Amino acid sequence: MKEWLAGLDPQERLMVYGAAAVLAVILLYVVLVHPFHSSYDKLQDGVEERRATLQWMQESALKVRQLQGANPAAGKGMEGRSLLSVTDDAARAAGLGAALKRVEPDGSTGVRVWLEDASFDSVVGWLGVMASRYGVDVDTASMERAATTGRINARLSLQASPP
Repeated sequence: MKEWLAGLDPQERLMVYGAAAVLAVILLYVVLVHPFHSSYDKLQDGVEERRATLQWMQESALKVRQLQGANPAAGKGMEGRSLLSVTDDAARAAGLGAALKRVEPDGSTGVRVWLEDASFDSVVGWLGVMASRYGVDVDTASMERAATTGRINARLSLQASPP
């Protein structure tokens, strides 16, 4: 390589050095600078998307709070009754009396419920009533299909919202 460069005219050698310098700058840009710029642009796009999502979530949360305030039936509470009796009465009112095998307290604000061969649709409706009317949410749930189609065996842990 040295011999080849030494055999060139001074002007040709200068052109080779200039081309090598330009190639080195281009290579440096392609290998180091461009990846950082493209990664930065992707991160900027991600930040903008997340800001838009955050704004949407905040607006949606405000709408949810407004809708909760507009629904006077929501969250009436248990009207002085125990969670145990509310759970039992609401389950029987939802047609789950025969499926209700056991209801026991779980701490000061919770109950555990065992249902056998219960209608899945009735269980879902009952849980909706428990949440909307009494402010009781499902903490944990374990459901398995019963022998009959559309029926389940369920183990639920329900928690009352603090007043």
